[in-house]
Amino acid sequence: MTPRGPAGGSGLEKLSRSEIVTTALEVLDEHGLPNLSMRRISDYLEVQPSALYWHFPNKQSLLAAVSDRILHPLTAETWIFPGAGGEPGTQQTRTLAIQLRTALLSRRDGAELVSSSFALDLLTVDLLRMIAGAARSDFGLGRAGSRTCADAVVHYTIGQVFHEQQQAHAAAVGALQTRTPDPLGPQDPTDRFTAGLALILAGAAGLATSEPSTAP
Repeated sequence: MTPRGPAGGSGLEKLSRSEIVTTALEVLDEHGLPNLSMRRISDYLEVQPSALYWHFPNKQSLLAAVSDRILHPLTAETWIFPGAGGEPGTQQTRTLAIQLRTALLSRRDGAELVSSSFALDLLTVDLLRMIAGAARSDFGLGRAGSRTCADAVVHYTIGQVFHEQQQAHAAAVGALQTRTPDPLGPQDPTDRFTAGLALILAGAAGLATSEPSTAP
């Protein structure tokens, strides 16, 4: 990518948060998370690093905004929680997990970046609330069970994608050792993910038979 300045010229008043996040995503895709620095982003925008701090108090807050942008596809749908409208389908939890995986895979090092923002509680996209609500609808779980299900789904999905992206990067630079395929597991990453997700959701369905549902 060729470095470019803010549209319409330089200056703090012409540099928006959205443009900074968009440029940060471009830098992420080209250089990876280890090289996603405030200086590199400012170089691409042809501004001083202080211009970024006018909009973001620190690097972590910028990375959180980038993480939120990556997760935006999950907020584009309206998820019906218990008591919020008509009867939802029974596949909301699975669909959200698949959408989360797709969003993380859409950007280089997406899982590692989102994992950091999630661990520091900096995301504005509330993954746990969203998936817990879906689990209540899908399985009739109570508050505790639905939260446990959401924890399992989110951590499993982020972890699987992180592993997948690390392997892809290692293969790209010739650092991945050739191994004999495991005959007991699916070879395709998507198949491996959906197999593990199915096991988690089967456990949630089984838990629902022993845990009385509570009002949301």
